Amino acid sequence: MAKGSCLCGDVTFEYQGEPAAKAACHCLPCRKTSGTTNSYNLMIPSDKYKILSGSLKTFTRKGDSGKNVTYNYCQKCPTVLYVQAEAIDGINIVKMGTLDDEDVYKNLGKPAMEIYTKNRPSWCQAIEGAQQKEGGS
Repeated sequence: MAKGSCLCGDVTFEYQGEPAAKAACHCLPCRKTSGTTNSYNLMIPSDKYKILSGSLKTFTRKGDSGKNVTYNYCQKCPTVLYVQAEAIDGINIVKMGTLDDEDVYKNLGKPAMEIYTKNRPSWCQAIEGAQQKEGGS
């Protein structure tokens, strides 16, 4: 069981099992929420993810598909813990940087996919061996 939290520690969570997928995303919203060139995301089935403490706020926008994308973040600090996209129902897109368990974090391995590579800066190298997609699907 992996555990994680937000920056201030108010919101804590855990998930069971292995991620269904691991992806680096270079879309503009991921760049903005991560403050860097991309975000590393773990696709965790919603029924395997549990908030243990704290309260979340949400922000919803329309994704490229026209479907809603909802960001779940701490009420006290700006940490986005996970995202839910109607286009991939039943999955919590967990931000890898929110993991607290160093052993889990170190042993996850690199993402198997990079998406929205059309937005990747020219100086940022592709992840070797990862499937490359210009868009999100």
